[in-house]
Amino acid sequence: MSRKRSIRNKKQRHVKNRHFEIDITSLLDILVILLVFLLKSYNSSGITVEVPKEIKLPYSKSDSLNSAGVMIQVSKDKIWVDSETIFEATDDNKNVYGHGGRLINPLYNNLVKKVEEIKTLNRQEPDVAKEFSGVANLIIDKTLKYSYVKKIMYTCAEAGFKTYKFVVLSEED
Repeated sequence: MSRKRSIRNKKQRHVKNRHFEIDITSLLDILVILLVFLLKSYNSSGITVEVPKEIKLPYSKSDSLNSAGVMIQVSKDKIWVDSETIFEATDDNKNVYGHGGRLINPLYNNLVKKVEEIKTLNRQEPDVAKEFSGVANLIIDKTLKYSYVKKIMYTCAEAGFKTYKFVVLSEED
């Protein structure tokens, strides 16, 4: 019997543990670190822009497609505010520009009226009416010159609209 026991013990000593557990926690940690590093260093556009230290780039505050504000639409010969035509370019429009040619008078007058309407409504019904946000949603024809876009933005700023949101179409892939 002792011989059987010794043989049995001998087999048990040389038999390797066939079931072993692997601790994959450290492996997962390494994979997560690699994934984070690759995502941070990935450049989808392929364009690298080096910005000098003297230039401070603006931040975008766009977080939604729709925002409350006055809708200003501009084409080559018309300007609309909230879908109402306020200006049409004709030959007899001589006193359209003010402030040294930087301000568009019909647009300015209409925007000032809009600001007063919003503030009056807010005073009369503070629970229902929204506060004046100062947001101008600009829908501008892409063929307009930048100098004209600057006049529109200057006019909006003078009327009290300090935030601009440009409405554009996104490119289809």
